[in-house]
Amino acid sequence: MKKIFYPLRVAWAYWWFFIFALFFMLLYPFFLFFLSRESRYGAANRLRAIWARLNCVFTGLFWEVKFEAPLVRGQRYVFVANHFSYLDIPAFALCYSGNYRFMAKAELSRIPLFNIFFRTVDISVNRSSMTESMKAFKEAGNSLQRGFSLVIFPEGGISPHPPGMMKFKNGPFKLAIDAQVPVVPITFVDNWRHLHVEEKIFGRPGRVRIRVHRPILTTGMTAADQAVLSQQVYQTIDQTLREYPHNQPSDAT
Repeated sequence: MKKIFYPLRVAWAYWWFFIFALFFMLLYPFFLFFLSRESRYGAANRLRAIWARLNCVFTGLFWEVKFEAPLVRGQRYVFVANHFSYLDIPAFALCYSGNYRFMAKAELSRIPLFNIFFRTVDISVNRSSMTESMKAFKEAGNSLQRGFSLVIFPEGGISPHPPGMMKFKNGPFKLAIDAQVPVVPITFVDNWRHLHVEEKIFGRPGRVRIRVHRPILTTGMTAADQAVLSQQVYQTIDQTLREYPHNQPSDAT
């Protein structure tokens, strides 16, 4: 049965990328305006939320966001999420549209037109260079001091074996502890099933379920607490993933 529907799943995935690019091009002049000044970055992020919603509407995705606790308006956070799909970035915009900056791999900053985000609001990380990585994390720390939140995928890339996560890197937790700001774990429950891109590309419409967990306070934590904090966030996300039958290790299609 899966083989019968596979061509449709491939076609849907390409349709998703087409719609994603189409609305980006239509909204591009507005992004140019909002990203021309740092004071307008919040508006640019709200526009990203509109872009994400349009993309869902025209591809048959229905978002469902559940918060364990309300987020405080104006509070700085370090958002940490599992990373299984290219859908994860727009999915974040469905649950938060304040002043935030993504930290992402440098390869994304080389995509024509799309790199406007990494020339302005977002921060690219070149993990192949220690100097460039340190520069990016210094900029991220300064951003927290200036009132921005950060969105970081601590696996450092898309996991090749969803729904299993890769080991978390310590960078996000060091940033949060240094700035004494809360860490907010986020679980993207279904994204890897809706849009899978590796050797093959395929996907499907349906519910995009997002779980925004209770913020974890870092007040009083020191560098010695990084590993414990990282493990706590990892377990929170991993346990949530395992609550859903399709995320059991035996179901990876």
